[in-house]
Amino acid sequence: MLREPGGPTVVIWSERLAHGARERQAVTRLLRLADHLELSVVDGAGMIEIPAGANGRGLREVGCVPNLGPGLADTEEGGRGRSAGQVAEALAEGELSALLLFQADPLRTHPDRASWERALENANFVVAFSDFVNESIEEHANVVFPAEAYAEKEGTVTHPDGRVQRVRQSIGRPGEVRPQWQVLLDLVSGLLDSSPFDSFTGPLLTSHVFGSVPFYAGLTLEEIGGRGIRWQARDAAANLPRDELPGDDAELEPPPGLPDGLRLGTVRGLWAGRETDHSPSLRFLAPQQRAEISPADADRAGVRSGDEVLVGVNGTRVKAIAAVRSAVAEGSVFLTEGTSEDNATVLANGVPQTVELRRP
Repeated sequence: MLREPGGPTVVIWSERLAHGARERQAVTRLLRLADHLELSVVDGAGMIEIPAGANGRGLREVGCVPNLGPGLADTEEGGRGRSAGQVAEALAEGELSALLLFQADPLRTHPDRASWERALENANFVVAFSDFVNESIEEHANVVFPAEAYAEKEGTVTHPDGRVQRVRQSIGRPGEVRPQWQVLLDLVSGLLDSSPFDSFTGPLLTSHVFGSVPFYAGLTLEEIGGRGIRWQARDAAANLPRDELPGDDAELEPPPGLPDGLRLGTVRGLWAGRETDHSPSLRFLAPQQRAEISPADADRAGVRSGDEVLVGVNGTRVKAIAAVRSAVAEGSVFLTEGTSEDNATVLANGVPQTVELRRP
């Protein structure tokens, strides 16, 4: 929580707070804190969520989440989608047979790699969009469509503070690369008797998205302009759905207990990905796995910063370089997700996890 002396309060929180067994309680308490601080009525005050991925807020607001439709509208139980973990489980159990990977490499970036290995092995048909071949695609994709690189796209993104901004194409698309939305609509059209998408253009699609989100109502690319616009500052923001918070007497479950060991925390590596994999000039930025631990835990394990350590659970281990940090809470260890070797995702499985750290 940030606050300058005499200034408004801004609460910064992570999207991960809204995931897990206690997600509803966590979000309820966060909203109650915002209500207590009167963030909605103090000029300059507010909340900023740090999304788990690029444009996370924009994707959620237009309905790209399992349990919400466009405009953060609740979906009926029978119409809800599945989370990534639930998709992997359904593929592994044969409930689903086909998978579409959109600029995704779940074997590298998603928790519980073993679950995704089973899912991809069991999938009958895998369609992928990607600008580079990755491990998931190379081993399992039946069809691969070339995807646009960042500079080849046009559209919009939403900043974590709610500012909708334009993305403008700055270089031409090579070869037969087409806008990804065009290929997606072609695939959808192939599944329909008649297609409503034959005459769609990029601006028309954007207009359709704005018309589907009540609090974007009337928004245009011209209004967004070069600086972007915070939709909360527009009159249409009054269309944001609002739910009553549970009362203060709402029952709170106690936090789950953890067995002996270090609590595992993971964070996505900013430079762990295809950019540093394929660009020689950026390769020096590619992160190597490191284990950040507190001084007290380092003393108990007999390690110093720079030492090689093994971090593992149930016989699965990754190598890392120890990094002793005073800011790390005692009893915790933090690893990096997405590294090309010794990836933390082989240890994480979406639930609280404890691990062992020792010298080789």
